[in-house]
Amino acid sequence: MTNNDKDEWRKRWLYSINELTSFDLQKKSWLNRTHTNPHWSFVEFMCCYFDDLVIDDNYKYQFDKGWVTSEELEIIKAWHEALDKYDSPKNEDYNHEAILKDPKWLDILQIGVKSKHKLAEIVSESEKQILIEEVDYLKFV
Repeated sequence: MTNNDKDEWRKRWLYSINELTSFDLQKKSWLNRTHTNPHWSFVEFMCCYFDDLVIDDNYKYQFDKGWVTSEELEIIKAWHEALDKYDSPKNEDYNHEAILKDPKWLDILQIGVKSKHKLAEIVSESEKQILIEEVDYLKFV
C-alpha cells in the first residue's frame, strides 16, 4: 500500500462521513425525484461508508495500516456503532421520507454531527474542509 492509497481512502472516508451527517444534504438529494444518479440515496450512502470503505470489521485493517488513529476511532465509535445497527422503518431502505422522519435516524445524525465536529478539530486543514464543506449534489446529477 502506498501513501496515495491511504490519502485516497481517507478522502473517501471523510466525504462519506460528511454525507451521512448532513440532514440538509440528505433531505435535498434523497427527496429529489428529478435526478437519476443512484448515489444520492440512503442505500448508497450506507454502501459507500460500510462496503466501499471496507470497514465491516470496525476499521481493523485501516487501523493496522495506520490509515486511522485510535483517537479518530474513539471519536466516531458511538456514531459508527449506531449507524451499523440502524434499520430503516419497516426495513424500507428506499422510503427516504420515513427515514428522514425516523427519531432513531435523527438521533444517529445528532451523534454524527458531534463526532464530525470533534474529528474536524484533529485532522489536517485540507481534511477538515472535506468534512465541513456543504456538498452541492446537483453538480453530480
